[in-house]
Parts: sequence; C-alpha cells; structure tokens
Amino acid sequence: MKTKLFLITFTAFINAYLLNEIEIATSPSSDLLIYGTITTDDDDSYTGQIRWGKEEALWFDYFNSSKPENEFLDYLSDDEVAALNGDRYSVFESSLFGNKRKSWTGDDKHTHSFACQFGDIKSIEVRRREKITLTLKNGEELYLKGGSNDIGAQVQINDESIGLIKLDWDNIKRVDFKKTPSQIENAYGSPLYGKVVTEQGSFDGYLQWDHDERMTADELNGKYDDGELDIEFGNIRSIKKTWRGSEVTLKSGRVFELRGSNDVNKSNRGIIVNMPHIGRVDIEWKEFEEIIFADAPSNPELSYDDFHGEKELRATVTVEDGSSYNGHIAFDLDETYQLEILNGKKKDISYFIPFGHIKSIVPKSRRGSLVTLLNGHELQLEDSVDVEDDNDGILIFENGRDNDAAYVTWDEIEEITFE
Repeated sequence: MKTKLFLITFTAFINAYLLNEIEIATSPSSDLLIYGTITTDDDDSYTGQIRWGKEEALWFDYFNSSKPENEFLDYLSDDEVAALNGDRYSVFESSLFGNKRKSWTGDDKHTHSFACQFGDIKSIEVRRREKITLTLKNGEELYLKGGSNDIGAQVQINDESIGLIKLDWDNIKRVDFKKTPSQIENAYGSPLYGKVVTEQGSFDGYLQWDHDERMTADELNGKYDDGELDIEFGNIRSIKKTWRGSEVTLKSGRVFELRGSNDVNKSNRGIIVNMPHIGRVDIEWKEFEEIIFADAPSNPELSYDDFHGEKELRATVTVEDGSSYNGHIAFDLDETYQLEILNGKKKDISYFIPFGHIKSIVPKSRRGSLVTLLNGHELQLEDSVDVEDDNDGILIFENGRDNDAAYVTWDEIEEITFE
C-alpha cells in the first residue's frame, strides 16, 4: 500500500512538473531530434537528422559503452585495493629470496559501464573495431570500448541534400553533434509520449516500447485471427496487456487482439518512460498493465544546448564518525560527471537517474539506499552496485584532481550531498 501511494504521489509530482514546463516552453518539437555531421573513412561527410541503429533518435536517449581501464585505482593503497578484491589478493614468502611479495589471484580491474544522454556528447571518434573516443562538451575525452550495441551499430542519417543514408560502423570515422535546426524534415515521425500504467502506479513521459520503438513512424508487429499486422505507433491510441498478448486500440476506434510477437507478449523487453530533468524508468512486462498515448508537449527545454551534464560531480561526503569531505568525487570509483547515470531498482521497475538530478544519497542497508532528487522526491532503490554494499566507494579530491584524494568505503558513508 505504501509503495502504491508513493508511486501515485511520484507520478503526480512528475505530471505537475511537466505541465509547468509545457507552459513556459517555446521551442519547436524538432529540437529533440539528434542532429549532426558524420564523416566517413573516405572523408565524405553527411549532415542531418541522426538515428543510432533503429533505436536512439532523441537527445535524451542514452548512449552506452564501457570503460576498459580504471585510473582511480592508482589513488588507493595496496591494502585498500586488497580489501576491494577480498581473497583475490595475497602476500606470500618467496622461497628463493626469502622476502615477501604481492600476488593477484584474480583479474578484476574494477572497470565499469558508461552511459550518458546523447545531448551531453560533443563528438564520437571511431578508433578501431569496438574502441571509440567520446568527447564531452567541456572537451574532456573518454576512451571507451564495446559494452553495448551502440558500438558497431549501423547509423542512419537523413542528409539534407541526399536523403536517408545508412552507414556501416566500419565506414564511420567521426560523428560531430550539433544543435538541431528549428525546422528540418523528420524522417521518423514524432516522439512517442503518454502514460504507462503499472501495478505500482503510473508514469508520464516520452515512451520506448520494447526498448526500441520510440517514434510515431515505428511499427508494432503482431498476429491476429486474420493474419499479421504491422501498425505504425502514430495510429495507436492504447495497448493493454491480456493473458494471450495485447489488446491494441487504434485512434480510429478499431480494436485488435494481437499475439505471437515480442512486441505484444511476455517476451517484450520492457517499456521505458523518459521523464525530462528527472530520469527514466524501465518497466518489466510483468509490471506493465496499459499504455495510453497522447500528444507530446511542446519541447520542455530539451534542445542540444540545454544539456550541461559535463560539469564535474562535486559533493560533501559525511562518514559515520561525523567527519566530512568536500570536493570533486569519483562515485563508485567510476562516475565523475553530472551526466553519468545512477542505477537502482524498485521491485520490477528499474530507475536510471543522471547524477545532475540527484540531491543526496543515504545508504540504508547492505542492499539499498535512499535517493533524494533535486525536486525533493525520495526513492528507496536497491539491486545495483550504485546503491548497495558492492559499491567500490568514493574518492574525494578536496584540492583538485591533480592532488591526493581521500578514499571512503561504502560501509563508512553516512550521507552524500551533491552540489
């Protein structure tokens, strides 16, 4: 009961927040669309609306990869690293020289995944195979490798003078992102928007069906008694889960019972709701009840120029003995920018929140933490290294990144308050 009341209150707050943004918004909807220039290995260049594979098309969509190295381990002592690795680190006596020597019995480098919104990226340079250099808007370069289907994807661009082009990853040298012109030809329709009703409450925002479909020109696929249907999402009013599949109601009023496809049955990978300036939720099929589509609001400050997540992550870290540290931090020996994402779960709903939207984190148990957002709302999250005792701890650079750092393990932390 408490969980349901919490989510109802949470949704009401989100709705009020978005309605306020609607009133002050003046930007045209095309501002949400990813735009830029792609340069190929042959030094040909194309400029226009970009879609990453058949998925990401909007500035608030996530780009995912992984960090192959963790330079923050260099700030830890041997004993601190040994504690992180448990019994994978040992000291033994050398029979030949009679002295002690350190030995690693595991290969855990404490590397991490990386995720940010496309609006926070300045450029992506393809180095070779799965390796890239991602440059943030502040000029900082991140060296990333693989980690998701975003690396190696076929990238589509609707070139202004040619039309739609599909570029293989191996032919791409560089992608430079730019502010979207106020009026461009939209190759994929408008962003999907609406309400998702779950067993725990409802969420309003920009929608991704089965993790993929997010534009009105994308299609819902399924079988029914007379054959197969491929329905553009722009023609759908609602989708309701049934015991066999889904009941699909069109804007025309016609209703179809669809089955036999991961779009409409329990093989669906989940429904994502993007809530600008808050974060996103990923709702598993067993939690899903119904989705009701609506017209998207006027753009609530979601153009390329409205993303500023490249700012350093700064916080005050209070420990159990009452002392505190303040400065630039590396959260979980990993996240250092406001654009990076905190993950956590509440039953069968996963939350993804950019650190720039978080006010504080308070560890509550070995399995979870209380996360307070800038808007004052509280979330009790668990089942992720970001919020439980598998967290690698925090480095605090009180005098800048070029100096020594204080290291605090997760079990020592009383509260983290972000600036």
